[in-house]
Amino acid sequence: MACILKRKSVLAVSFIVLCLLLLAMRLVNDVNFPSLLNCFGRPETKWTPLSYTFRQPLRTHYGYINVRTQEPLQLDCGHCAIVSNSGQMVGQKAGEEIDQSSCIWRMNNAPTKGFEEDVGHVTMVRVVSHTSVPLLLKNPDYFFKEASATIYVIWGPFRNMRKDGNGIVYNMLKKTVDNYPNAQIYVTTEQRMSYCDGVFKEETGKDSRQSSF
Repeated sequence: MACILKRKSVLAVSFIVLCLLLLAMRLVNDVNFPSLLNCFGRPETKWTPLSYTFRQPLRTHYGYINVRTQEPLQLDCGHCAIVSNSGQMVGQKAGEEIDQSSCIWRMNNAPTKGFEEDVGHVTMVRVVSHTSVPLLLKNPDYFFKEASATIYVIWGPFRNMRKDGNGIVYNMLKKTVDNYPNAQIYVTTEQRMSYCDGVFKEETGKDSRQSSF
């Protein structure tokens, strides 16, 4: 009897070890188990390692600098949703589909409250023109406290974004991160803004620096 119990104990421990080993292999590697899965009627099923979700490295974007830390933006997106702030979104009922994206981008101070059914409620990145910064500052608790997980990317001409104390918009942003230390606010570098101006001119034939932007 003691021998039988000992054998059962060894088998039980061996089974547990095997299960843990298979789980570890699933988490770490991309492995096929055709023989094992055939037992469950699923031949040649491929197990996708769960760790792939967490392995994806963040890309460093040196053209966008954090106002508080002065470090570049680190971000990597898979499936993106870029949501317009046009009134045409009302009635589209695209909110659920938008919220399923891995990255959700919104423009300026486009609202989500009260329009969740049409535009969703998640915001990962909000791209803001220098002219729209005062609109955000009318409701700073909402944008920079309640929505502190949102990344804000502020763009504008060098005259407004300069860091020598003469940049009107940059001074506003500096004061904002002092009041809301968890706010993730980034500004475009002068080099990146020049590149964007070039793309804008190539695509539209207009000089953004001479426009109303």
